[in-house]
Amino acid sequence: MYLKSLDINGFKSFSEKTIIDFSNEVNVIVGPNGSGKSNVVDAISWVLGTQSPATLRTNKMEDVIFAGTEKLSAKGYSEVYLNFEVDEKLFNGNSEISIGRKLFRDGTSEYFMNGLNCRLLDIQEFLNDVGIGKQQHIIISQGQIAEILNSKPEDHRLTIEEAAGILPLRSKKEKSLKRIESGEKEIKRAKDVLREIKKQLKPLREQAEQARIHEEKTNLLKIKMVELNILLFKKYKNLDNQQDTHEKEINNSLNIIDKKILDLKNQKSKINTELGDGVSIGSTLKDYSSKFLNISEQLRSIAQVASERKDNLERDEIKTVEELSKINKKIKVNSEQISNLSSQLISKKLVLGSLQETYKQIKFQLEDIIKKLSASTEVNEALLQSEISQLNNSISDTTVNLNNLNSDLKKWENDLSESEKLIDNINDEIFSSDIILESVPQLINKTKSILNREVFINSNKLTEKENSHKDLVQELTIKENLLDSLNENEQFKKDINNQKKEFEDQIIQIENEISAVSNQLISSQERIKSLTEQNDDLNKIKNEISLKSSDVNINNLSNLINSTKLFIEFSNKTSDTLETKALYFDDKYGNSNKKITTIDEQIDNLNKEYFSFKESLTNIAIKRSEYNTSKSQHYSNLTNIYGLTIEEINNYYLENESQEILHNEIKAIEHMLEEIGTVNYLAKEDYESLNNRFEDITSTIEDLSLAKKELLENINEIEKEIEFQIESSFNSISVHFSEIFETLFPGGNGSLSFTDKSNILETGIEISVQPRGKKIKKLSLLSGGERSLAAIAFLFSIFKSFPSPFYILDEVEAALDDANLHRMINLLKHVKNDAQYIIVTHQQQTMHAGDILYGVTMEPGSGSRVFTKTKKDFESMINTK
Repeated sequence: MYLKSLDINGFKSFSEKTIIDFSNEVNVIVGPNGSGKSNVVDAISWVLGTQSPATLRTNKMEDVIFAGTEKLSAKGYSEVYLNFEVDEKLFNGNSEISIGRKLFRDGTSEYFMNGLNCRLLDIQEFLNDVGIGKQQHIIISQGQIAEILNSKPEDHRLTIEEAAGILPLRSKKEKSLKRIESGEKEIKRAKDVLREIKKQLKPLREQAEQARIHEEKTNLLKIKMVELNILLFKKYKNLDNQQDTHEKEINNSLNIIDKKILDLKNQKSKINTELGDGVSIGSTLKDYSSKFLNISEQLRSIAQVASERKDNLERDEIKTVEELSKINKKIKVNSEQISNLSSQLISKKLVLGSLQETYKQIKFQLEDIIKKLSASTEVNEALLQSEISQLNNSISDTTVNLNNLNSDLKKWENDLSESEKLIDNINDEIFSSDIILESVPQLINKTKSILNREVFINSNKLTEKENSHKDLVQELTIKENLLDSLNENEQFKKDINNQKKEFEDQIIQIENEISAVSNQLISSQERIKSLTEQNDDLNKIKNEISLKSSDVNINNLSNLINSTKLFIEFSNKTSDTLETKALYFDDKYGNSNKKITTIDEQIDNLNKEYFSFKESLTNIAIKRSEYNTSKSQHYSNLTNIYGLTIEEINNYYLENESQEILHNEIKAIEHMLEEIGTVNYLAKEDYESLNNRFEDITSTIEDLSLAKKELLENINEIEKEIEFQIESSFNSISVHFSEIFETLFPGGNGSLSFTDKSNILETGIEISVQPRGKKIKKLSLLSGGERSLAAIAFLFSIFKSFPSPFYILDEVEAALDDANLHRMINLLKHVKNDAQYIIVTHQQQTMHAGDILYGVTMEPGSGSRVFTKTKKDFESMINTK
C-alpha cells in the first residue's frame, strides 16, 4: 500500500484544484520559502483527521480555506482527498481507496471514503488498520525533531505506543475507565436517590397498608350494612305480612260478633215490644251503665294506643339521634379525607409544576446539545466558554448566598436559643412571684412559633441553595469536560451524544413521572368529588330526618293520654252510679223480664269481646305502621345510599341471618376504623410508584456494578496485552536503534532503557547516546546536528520495527552538516524499499536522493502550483545540453 495521489482544492495557498501523483519510492518536494510546499504536508495531516488549528499553523480551522489574493477571490470551502493504492485481497477486491475532508466557512465539516459520506471515526479505524495511526507519527517536522530529545521519557513511550498500535488499546482502557467513572457517578447518584426513597418508602408503606386496611374494612362495613338493612327489610316485611293475616282474622271475628250482637238486639227489641211499658227502669239504667263502660274501654284503648305510639316515637327519636350522630361522624370523616386529599392535591400540583419546569429545562438543554452537534468546533468552543463563565458567576453568586444564608440561619438559631433561655427565666420569676398572667403563655408560644418558623424557612432556603450549588458544580464539570474533549472532535461528539442520550432518558423518566402525578391528581380529584357528593347525599338525609321531628307529636300524644285518663275516670264513675241506681230500682220494683237481663249480659260479654278484638286491631295497626316505617327506612337506605334495586334486594343471598351477630360485626369494624383514623388513600399509588422506582434503581445499580466488574476484568486483560506489546515493541526498537545509531554515528553507542521496569504501563523510555570520543550525560549537551541525527535514529528505528505505508519528513535535515546529511541519505537509501517517503527539503543532497521532484511555486497575487520532474527528465535535460 502506498499514497498514490493527493487532490487539493481551496486549501490554504492552493486556490485551484491541484492533483499531485506520488511514486512508491522517494518523493521530494522543493520550493522557495512561502511557496506553499509545507501546505502539502498540512493538507495530508488535515485529511488524516487533525482537529487542532495550531498543528496546521492557523488560529482557527476556517483559516485553512483559501482567503483570496489581489487577483483571486476567496473560496467558500476547502477540500482535500488522499488516494491509496491497496492490495485487492485485503480490501474486498478494491485496488484503490480514497479518503477526503471538506470544510465550509460556516464551520460545517464533512468526511468521505470512496466518495461517500462517512464519520471521522471510520477514517481513523481505516488508518489504524493500515498502520498510520490517529496521532500521525508518520509525519515528522523540523520542530518535532527538536522536541523528541527534549521530550520526557513518558512521551517517548507514547511515540512507541502510537507506532506499535498500542494506543487503540489505551483508548479502549480509557473508554472503559470513563465508563466506570460514569457508572460510579451514576451509582452514587442512584444510591443518593435510594437513600431519599428509603426515607419516604417506610412511612409511605405504612400509610399504604393503613389505606388498604381502611379500604377493606370500609368495603366490608358497607357489605355488612347492606346485609343488615336487607335482613331488617325482609324481617319487617315478613312481620307486616303476618300482621296483615292476623288483621284479616280479627276482622272476620268482629263481623261474627257484630252479627251476634245484632241478633241479640233484635231479640231484645222483640221482647221490649211484647212487654211494652213493662220494661224495667233498672234494665234501662244497666243498659246505659254498660254503654259508659264501653265508652271507658274505648277511651282506654285510645290511651293505650297513644301511649304505645308515644313510646314508639320516643324510640324513633333515639334512633334518629343515633343516626344523625353516625351521619355527622361520617360527614366529619369525609371532610377530613377531603381536607387531606386537598392538601395532597396542592402538594402534587407543586410537584407537577416542578417536574414541568425541570422538563422545560432539560428540553432546553437537549436543544442546546443538538445545536452543538451541528455547530463548528469554534462555535462550540465559544458557547462552552460562555456557558462556563456564566456557571462560574452563578456558582460564585450561589456561594455568597450560601454564606449569607448560613450566617442568617446561625443568627436565628442563636436568637431561638437565647430566647428560650430568657423565656425559662421569665417563667421561673413569674412562678416564684405567684403572679398569674393569662397572656404570658400565649406570648411565649407566639414568640417560639415565630422563631421556629424563621429557622425552618432559612433552613429550607439553605437546603435549596445547597442543592442548586451542587447542580451548578456538576453542570460546570460536564461543560469543562466537554471543552477539554472539544479538540478531539470524535470524543467531543461522543460526549455530546452521551449527554443527549442522558437528557433523552431523563425526559422519558420525567414524562413518566408527570404522567403518574397527573393520574394521581385525577384520582385525587375524583375521590374528592365522590366524597363531596357523598357528603351532599348525607346532608340531604340529615335534613330530611331533621324535618321529621316528632317532638310536636309526642306532646300531642301526651295531652291526649292525659285527657283520656280524665274521660275514663268520668265514664267509670258514671257507669258505677248508673249501675247502683239500676240495682236500686231492681230491688224496689223487681225484674220484669229476666230474658232481657240475660240478653243484656250476653251483649255485654260480646261487647267486651268486640272491644278486645278492636284493641288487638289497633295494636296491629300500630305495629304495621312501625313495621312499614322501618321497612321504608331500610329500603331507602338500600336504594339511595347503597344503590340496590328491589330485584337485587329480593335476590340477595344472606350468609348470616343473625341480627345480633351483624350488629356486633358492624360495631367491631366501626371501632377498627375509628382506631385507624384518617388515612391517605393516595399512599397506595404513591407507594407502588415509589417502590417500582426503588426496584428499577436497585436493578440499575446491580447492572452498573456488574458492568463495572466486567469492565475491570476487561481492563485487566487490556493492561496485560499493553504490557506485552510495550515490552516486545521496546525490545525490537531498542535493537534497531542501536544498529541505526551506530550507522549514523560510527563508533558511537546508543541504547534505550525503561525508567521504571516494575510499572511497564506508566514507565518512561530513556534515550541514551554516546558519540565516539564523547562522554555525554545529558542529551542537551549534544550539538544541534547531533541531536537531530539522534532523533532521526530513534524515529527510523521505530519505522523499521513498525513500518507504515508512507512517511513524510518536513525539513528534518535542516540542522545537519554535509557529513551528517550524507549519513542520513545513506540511511534513507537503505530503508526506502520498506516504505514510501515524501520529503520536504531545501538540501541539494536530499534532492539528489529523490526519485521524483515536485517543485512548488507561487506567482505574486496567485496561488500555489506544483510541477513534477523525474530523474529521467533531469538526465535528458543534461544530455541535451
